[in-house]
Amino acid sequence: MPTCFVIMGFGQKTDLATGRVLDLDKSYLNMIKPAVIAAGYDCIRADEILHSGVIDVPMYEKLFAAELVVADLSTGNLNAIFELGVRHALKPRATVIIAESKFNIPFDASHIVVRHYVHLGPDIGFDEVMRMRTELTTLINALKGGDAVDSPVYSVLPNLREPTLPAAAKMGMAAAAARLEPTEDSYATKLQMARDAIKGSDFGFAKKILQGLYSDQTALGADGKPKTARPFIVQQLALATYKAGEAEGQALQGYADAEKLLRQLDVETTTDPETLGLWSAIHKRRADIATRTPEEQKQDLNEAIRASERGFLIKRDYYNGTNLAYLLNLRASKSSGDDKIADNVLADRVRREVVAITARALETLQANTIAGGGDEAYWIAATRAESLIALGDKSGEELLKNVIAGAPAPWMAASTQGQLDRLRRLLAASHA
Repeated sequence: MPTCFVIMGFGQKTDLATGRVLDLDKSYLNMIKPAVIAAGYDCIRADEILHSGVIDVPMYEKLFAAELVVADLSTGNLNAIFELGVRHALKPRATVIIAESKFNIPFDASHIVVRHYVHLGPDIGFDEVMRMRTELTTLINALKGGDAVDSPVYSVLPNLREPTLPAAAKMGMAAAAARLEPTEDSYATKLQMARDAIKGSDFGFAKKILQGLYSDQTALGADGKPKTARPFIVQQLALATYKAGEAEGQALQGYADAEKLLRQLDVETTTDPETLGLWSAIHKRRADIATRTPEEQKQDLNEAIRASERGFLIKRDYYNGTNLAYLLNLRASKSSGDDKIADNVLADRVRREVVAITARALETLQANTIAGGGDEAYWIAATRAESLIALGDKSGEELLKNVIAGAPAPWMAASTQGQLDRLRRLLAASHA
């Protein structure tokens, strides 16, 4: 299978031109890598290469040998710009450049095409992810077998010959490339194992793997101080930690440990919807524990709503929206007077936004040849039906029947029906 090497920074980086913090791992994992794989390529980034010694050697080999290179220049990463220059000098074609919309290319761009996408900050909106995935996959497929020159070096020097390697050197590179692909011990493979374990509800195993990755990333640096773990690892470890605590009958301890992890990500000021969603989930679940005092439950519920509100304001997505509406109704069920009325009114207002958001999301999926339907379409439609029913719109019941009838898996239909049953009871209590 052909290989695509991705040039870009890792983790959260500050764009010095705008002062914004962009999570480049979200760009890679949610947008670039799925698009490349959909076009039929293996996809690898420098942090996924298992190597010993200096990373320069495998990096240069990938820049020379990869059938395709995608370079994301967001935040003006100097290493990425340098590596792009090397690729342009080595290869006349099959190099795709992308960048966040506010990136200004710092060099002569007369022969360079940069495709832009919009980053919300730490995260990227669903519609934008799907749009850019489609654009990238379509472009990559169009490049296959083509002879169009995209390197400015070869454009202005048309008689320049592409460098080649002697046969012995090629064999050596092929052997080296085989050693450079992710192995069972690589970061990428371990991370995928943890994500698969989370999907399979094996949270204890996922926690063990992620704890190992977290320990590696927070090991003492050359200055004797612990390094900082990538936010994505912290988030995944927090998720596995509280889920494992619930499964093992140690929910309160799991919530406390996950809360401690997330505090590393500045939960009081963060604009990352993923962090806010996890923070809200922890406090929402802890508020349901009967052994907590009424005052502790109230504090947790208020904190869950505060985080969910911020997440929805930033991302404007259906998941955060429907969760926020549910939490507002939950608080209304425990309140009285003007507080009860205010929370119910706000919940309805949020749900009306969710109805509009899900309509746009379903249109995006239907028009997207990569994503198609599947699980994502199911959950969007189920959320839309839930919101319509909660708003008293009769079309919601008919949509719910169609959604459940077309559920990709029985457990998904059961989950939707269970959520609706809980919501109906909650709405009855919150409006009593």
